[in-house]
Amino acid sequence: MDARVSHELVFTATYNETANIGPWINAVVQARPSADILIVDDNSPDGTSAVVVELVKHHPQITLCTRSGKLGLSSAHIYAMRYALENEYDVLVTMDADGSHQPAQIPAVINGLAQANFCIGTRTRGGSHQAALPRRILSHGANITARVLLPMGISEYTTSFRAFDPAALRVLIDHKFTTLGYAFFIECLEVMHRSGVHMTEIPIDFLARFSGTSKIPKNQIYLSVLALGRLSFNRLRNRTRKTDSQ
Repeated sequence: MDARVSHELVFTATYNETANIGPWINAVVQARPSADILIVDDNSPDGTSAVVVELVKHHPQITLCTRSGKLGLSSAHIYAMRYALENEYDVLVTMDADGSHQPAQIPAVINGLAQANFCIGTRTRGGSHQAALPRRILSHGANITARVLLPMGISEYTTSFRAFDPAALRVLIDHKFTTLGYAFFIECLEVMHRSGVHMTEIPIDFLARFSGTSKIPKNQIYLSVLALGRLSFNRLRNRTRKTDSQ
C-alpha cells in the first residue's frame, strides 16, 4: 500500500450481542480512531440495534444496517465486501464482536497488507487459542483438515478476523459462492488462492467470548466437512482439466 492515509472500514455481523457490541465499538475506536465501522445486525431480538443507534450519537463513523431477519453470516460478509468496494475503502477488516477477537490487534492485521492483498489472523503460528477446550478442539480439527485438503501456505482457515484490499474484494465479489455458514470462510480462501491473490497471516490471540453463547449451529461441523470435501474435489478436477488441456 502507498504512503497516503488509507480509508479503512471495520465490519462485524451481530445477532444478540447487546452486552458485547458497546465494548467492541469502544475498543475499535481506540485501536483505529480514523476507521469507519459497519455493523450488520440481523434484527436481533435482544435489542442490539438499539444499543448501536445510541452509540452512533457519540461515534458518527458507525453505519448500522439492520436487516429484516436472520439472513446469515455469509450474506452479511458479502454485503460488507460490496459496501467496502462501492464506497472505495482501501481496507476492509472483518471480525467478531463477541470479545473473541481483540480490536487492539486490528493494526497488526492491517499491517499484513503491506506485502499482500489479504491477511488473516492465525491462532497457530505464533498466535493463541484461549477459548474453552471443545471450541479449541473444533477449531484445530477444522484447520488441520483444511490444510490437508486445501493447502495454500497458511495455517488458519476458519477465523473471520481478516483484512482485505480492493483487489482481493473484487475477486470475491465476482465469485458465486456455493457454501453457507462457517464453510463460507474457507471458500473465500480457496477462491482467492485460485485467483492468485497474495495471502499472508499474522498471529492473533483468540479469547473466549465476553458474554452470551456461541452462534455456531450444531450441524455446521457436518456441513463444513462436506464443503471441504467438495472444494478439494473441485480443485483436483480443475487441476486434471488443466493437465489434459496441455
